[in-house]
Amino acid sequence: MEIGGRMALEVKVRKKNGTPIIALGGRAIGSDVEKFAKKLESLYKNGSKTIILDLSEVSFLDSQGLGKIVYYYHIMEKAGRSLVILNANPDPQMFVRRLFSLTNLDRVLKIVDDINQVWGEENA
Repeated sequence: MEIGGRMALEVKVRKKNGTPIIALGGRAIGSDVEKFAKKLESLYKNGSKTIILDLSEVSFLDSQGLGKIVYYYHIMEKAGRSLVILNANPDPQMFVRRLFSLTNLDRVLKIVDDINQVWGEENA
């Protein structure tokens, strides 16, 4: 959906193997960031052991969005739980992939290219 000439952020939640997956699509900027932050907060408060944040369809992520991801990654880690970033877009020039690389967050966050890596499966 386009709003004011930009792609609005789409946030969808589904489950696989009982694990919640928050799939984002479009541009995660400004006030739209609160959309997925509220979902993360809700799943965190519900005690989800693992939350998967699927950024495969995100075309742009601003510093506020990046900050929310890092924040929830750390609070989940402190609680002995995990936030896993799914970045299934294979294009090495994709904005989000480059952003994680340039900020060295690809060395800090748990980022997987295939959702089955979350459960240690090869190809299910």
